[in-house]
Amino acid sequence: MSAPPLATHLMLDALTEFARVVDALPAPGRGGAIGRLNPGVATLLHITLHVSYLDQFATGAPADPWVVEHEAAGTPPSFDEALEAFRRVHRSGATTLKRLTAEDLRGVPLPEPLDGLSPFLVGLTLEYMTARTAAHTFAHAGELAALASLVRTPDLGLPGAMAATLAATEGTDEAPA
Repeated sequence: MSAPPLATHLMLDALTEFARVVDALPAPGRGGAIGRLNPGVATLLHITLHVSYLDQFATGAPADPWVVEHEAAGTPPSFDEALEAFRRVHRSGATTLKRLTAEDLRGVPLPEPLDGLSPFLVGLTLEYMTARTAAHTFAHAGELAALASLVRTPDLGLPGAMAATLAATEGTDEAPA
């Protein structure tokens, strides 16, 4: 089997870096908003939902029901609950990403809106949605890194090593977990 396409490697790196930033986010940044930045828990839940939708698009399985329910409720859960959900969705999404081929990514476009996801994605491919979700995840990792720096966390060095993307561009089949 061939190595996953570059877009999947970018998404794997985005998940890895987002998880690294979340783990480094101290307690003051995990709860309420600081300035105009979103609360850490809200950003964590938001990205967890989008990764769950990407996995749904790729596999046809429903989005994580806990995540969908809590996003729709409009009131964030505890940070620990959201982190547990992210880790669950991250594992599932990473497993899916590693199995995707170029044909999967360029295959059938999204035929109808996924519940809660913008209808503008209808007609777009999994390749586009994977690249878009990677960019979105990196952007929110930056938001959380800014939040962390406001509560005196050293610079987190985003976008990080991007080991999966580096491996793909060097022609190896090694993608980190």
